[in-house]
Amino acid sequence: MQRTGLNLDVKEDHCGINMTYQFIHDYVTYDSERIMQALAEQRHPVDLDTYVTAITLHELGHSIDREALLASIPQSIEVLKLKQGLPVPAQYGDPNILGILIEEDERNLVFEKTAWENAGMLNSMHQLVRPDDFDAIAIQSLGTYEKKLADKKHQLSLLGGQAIA
Repeated sequence: MQRTGLNLDVKEDHCGINMTYQFIHDYVTYDSERIMQALAEQRHPVDLDTYVTAITLHELGHSIDREALLASIPQSIEVLKLKQGLPVPAQYGDPNILGILIEEDERNLVFEKTAWENAGMLNSMHQLVRPDDFDAIAIQSLGTYEKKLADKKHQLSLLGGQAIA
C-alpha cells in the first residue's frame, strides 16, 4: 500500500473472505485463515507474499472505483430487501427474482473486472507482482464470480426464463 500511495486502514475480520474493500468506510479487511485456504486453491502456485500483494492491489483497485461502488448502494439495498425473508430455493425458483439476482451479479462482476484492471495498472506502475503470477491470480479470482453468474443463468434457463442482457 505504501508503494502505491494508497494507504488504507487494514483490519482483520474472520468473515470467510480472503480480503475485502469496505467501500462505505474506506478500509480493507482480511481473513488470514481464508487467505491460506485461497492460496492453497491457486491452480498457478505462488508464494504467500505474491498472493497477498496481488489481492491487496485488487482491493486498492476497488478503492480507486469507490465513487461507482457508492453509487450502487441504492440498487444493492433493493436487492437485499427483495431477498429478505425469502429462502434460497424460492429465490432460485422464481424467474423474476432470479433475473434480478443475475443483474446484481453482473453489476458485481463489472466492479470486480474494474478492480482487477485498476490493480493491473498499479502493478504495471510499481512492478510488485510478476505479470504471469498477477494474471493467474486475477483469472482465478474472476472465475469465482463468473461461475456464480453462469450457475444462476443456467438455473434461469431451466425455469424457462431468459437473462436480461
